[in-house]
Amino acid sequence: MVAQQARSPEWSDRIRRLLGDLKLTQAGLAERLGISPATVSRWLQGKLEPTAETYIALGNLARTPDGIYFWERAGMETSDLPDANLRRALSSVQVRLQDFKLVASRKISRQLSGKGNAVAIPLLNVTAYGDQIPPQQNVSLSEVQVEDVLLAPLSWCPHPESMISMHLSGDSMYPIIPPGSIIFVDTAVTDRETLNRRLTVVSHRDLGFKVARFQRLSGADLLVSVNPKCLPLDVSNVSKWKVFGEVLWWVTRDEKPEC
Repeated sequence: MVAQQARSPEWSDRIRRLLGDLKLTQAGLAERLGISPATVSRWLQGKLEPTAETYIALGNLARTPDGIYFWERAGMETSDLPDANLRRALSSVQVRLQDFKLVASRKISRQLSGKGNAVAIPLLNVTAYGDQIPPQQNVSLSEVQVEDVLLAPLSWCPHPESMISMHLSGDSMYPIIPPGSIIFVDTAVTDRETLNRRLTVVSHRDLGFKVARFQRLSGADLLVSVNPKCLPLDVSNVSKWKVFGEVLWWVTRDEKPEC
């Protein structure tokens, strides 16, 4: 009697189909997600299921209905997800962010009335500091957890699978980015020359995440804050200061007027 081959899980089949849709190799998908090719191989064999964070990234890469399937595997509530109309997608973002207002850090080239999809962006329990003095305690990437998942229009995310969001504390970027804001970071953009004069998050092995405007000089790389009270920070030492990504936009709470 011939034993029947075990059927692969549905999530494994969907990932295999995603590879075909994107015309990617296993190594190519691994590179886009920032994982090892061996991990993708174990997914396709049904031996290892992706994490919630990876499912979100897969959902951002996939088309409907596979994208929604991956988001649901991550634990997202998808019953109120927007359709392909970007105007509705923007409305969904505003609802999910509740009393936050959206502030674009650069001109959005596409009209909001165009067609597109929403991108699910994980909000990490990480705080980038905007103080002159770093906080005493910092969460390392190995300890990062997802607090929530926010939605944004696809046209706002050049690299959807690489988008994350994090908290900001301190006033070094005030009044451009007030304390308590949430910043949205494209972690696919890490080239120092490309980031010259752009808002950037860098990470220090001991001091955590710092956000400011990246500026390249002939002999040094600096982080320049908006608040004139904060002196420029030298981040030239690449063994200590790693570029984490570019800040594309942020959200901040409306200040309530004093009565």
